[in-house]
Amino acid sequence: MKRHSTPRDTGLPSILTYKLSDCCTIGIRGEVWRDNDEFFVAQFASNNDFIHFERGDDTVFDPRTTFGGRTTYGAITAGITFTPPVPKPLTGLKIRPELRYDRSLNGTRPFNDSSDRDMVTAGVDVILTF
Repeated sequence: MKRHSTPRDTGLPSILTYKLSDCCTIGIRGEVWRDNDEFFVAQFASNNDFIHFERGDDTVFDPRTTFGGRTTYGAITAGITFTPPVPKPLTGLKIRPELRYDRSLNGTRPFNDSSDRDMVTAGVDVILTF
């Protein structure tokens, strides 16, 4: 396995946002990314596998640890940013729920222990600037 990036490991993001009101903005982000070196995407099953990998230790990884392979990934993320009207010192509060869909575009199965081409992730960020 190579441990460096080449110009073939490339990606392209695109982001669109629309402000609905003073407290609500919607956004959508699309991405296409190629991991040609089979290096940048991995699922480390054991807590210490990544540490051993990072150090270059000569150790046996948990057999559930997998790498994504030469894969072109596509993803689309939709989210909302709420900036609720709150009193100081919370005026910088932002709440950002999002839903993300990832897919292998070239037929590999890099998700869910190498059994799926697709993955859906839900998340939320809470940001407080001061």
